[in-house]
Amino acid sequence: MVWLPRFLCPECRSDVRAAGDDHMACVECGRVFDRQGGMWRFLTATRAARLESFVRQYRAVRAQEGRRLATADYYRRLPSVASDDPHARDWQIRRETYHHLLGHVLAAGPLPLHVLDLGAGSGWLSNRLAALGHRAVAVDAIDDDADGLGATRHYATPFAVVQADFDALPFAAGQFDLVVFNGSLHYAQDTAATLERAHHMLAPGGTLVVMDSPMFGAERDGSAMVAEKMRHFMTDCRLTEATPHGIGYLTFAMLAAVAERLELGAAFVPSRGPLRWRLGRNLARVTLRRAPAAFGLWVAR
Repeated sequence: MVWLPRFLCPECRSDVRAAGDDHMACVECGRVFDRQGGMWRFLTATRAARLESFVRQYRAVRAQEGRRLATADYYRRLPSVASDDPHARDWQIRRETYHHLLGHVLAAGPLPLHVLDLGAGSGWLSNRLAALGHRAVAVDAIDDDADGLGATRHYATPFAVVQADFDALPFAAGQFDLVVFNGSLHYAQDTAATLERAHHMLAPGGTLVVMDSPMFGAERDGSAMVAEKMRHFMTDCRLTEATPHGIGYLTFAMLAAVAERLELGAAFVPSRGPLRWRLGRNLARVTLRRAPAAFGLWVAR
C-alpha cells in the first residue's frame, strides 16, 4: 500500500478528510480534492491561474528542446540516459548529484525515510527512492504525461503523487525526514520564504536538500545567466515573449542566510561533470564574461 501523508487544505490550512476512495474534502472551507490519473489534485484553481504563464512557457521550451518525447523505458532508467542522448551531459550532472544524495544523506538514515520530492517533474527521483524502500511523495504543479507527473504511470514501484504548488503545500507540518527541492528551488518567487515553509514539513532531526539549481557566488552572474536564458527562449525556442518565473538562480550567500535563520548547519557538495564539460564551462567564463553556474547538492540539517 502507498503511504500517504496527512493532508491539509492548501488555501485555509484546515484538515481534509476522506470523502470516498478518490476524494477528500476540507472540513473548514469545503474544497474538494480528487485523485485523478493516479495523482491527488491539490492545485487549486487560484494557484493554477497564477502559474499558468509559467507552465505554458515551460512546456513550450521543453518541447522545443526535445525533452518531451520519451518512452516508458527512458523514464525508468533516469537519471541514466544513453550516451547519444541530446541531453546526456545534463543528466550526467543529475546522476552525479543523485549519488551525492545517496552517499551524504540517505546512507546515514534508517529505512524507510519519509521523503518530500518538490518539483518532482516526471517523478524519477521518487521512483528511485521508492525502489530503495523509502516512502516518497512526488509533488509538482505540472501534470502532463510527456514531461510532468503523468509520466509516473511508467514506474513499477508505487509512490504518492500530488499535484500542488510548492508554495502552498497541502501537508501537515513535521511529517518528513527529508525534503528535497529537485532542480526546482530557483523557480520560487521568494527563495527564503519557500525554504522556510519546506522546513516546517520536516520532522525533528530532518534534512533539507536543494539539488541542481544553478548556484552563483555573485548575483550579477546569476542575473546575466537568466537574461541569456530569456534570449534563448525567444530566439532558439521561438517564443513570442519570455518571462522568468522566480529569480531563476540561487546564491551561496542567499542559502547561507536562510540556514543561519533556521539554525541549521549547511554544506554544498558540487557535481563537477565530465572533463570536457568542465573545460567548456571555463571557456564560457571568458566568452560570456560571467562565472558559470555551479550545480550539486546543498544539504542543511
